Amino acid sequence: MRIYPDHLPMVADEPSAEAFKVIDVDDQRGQGILVLRAFQRGEILFRMNGQLTKQMTLHSLQVGPELHLDDPWFAGKTLHSCDPNSELEVETLLFTAVRDILPGELLTMDYDHTEDVLFRAFECHCGGPSCRGYVGGRKVSVPAASNK
Repeated sequence: MRIYPDHLPMVADEPSAEAFKVIDVDDQRGQGILVLRAFQRGEILFRMNGQLTKQMTLHSLQVGPELHLDDPWFAGKTLHSCDPNSELEVETLLFTAVRDILPGELLTMDYDHTEDVLFRAFECHCGGPSCRGYVGGRKVSVPAASNK
């Protein structure tokens, strides 16, 4: 079963409903992606799809200077972690596992690795050993009050 809507063209390595499920996580984080099967470090998870736009949105990921891929259906729901289990290669739009991922985990990425500036910066409470305390994009300085 296809996760992306039919109006988007199919792309190789699209995410499958057998491997992932979009779920309501909690009131703080909203929706996220639940991993349904195991993935090994280095394994391709999926290729992102969506609509190219010059407008940044809540669910877009930056794929070039002033160019974003808006994906409110799937990849745009990947949650942030300062110690993520996946990363996006913006040139190919492939998400890859940066460590082994077990079924039942939420899919995460480090927003500061792809975004110059986030649509909405936030205080991070990911709990990871490398938690920076604030996520705003790679060109945004961490406010002094948020330094950990």
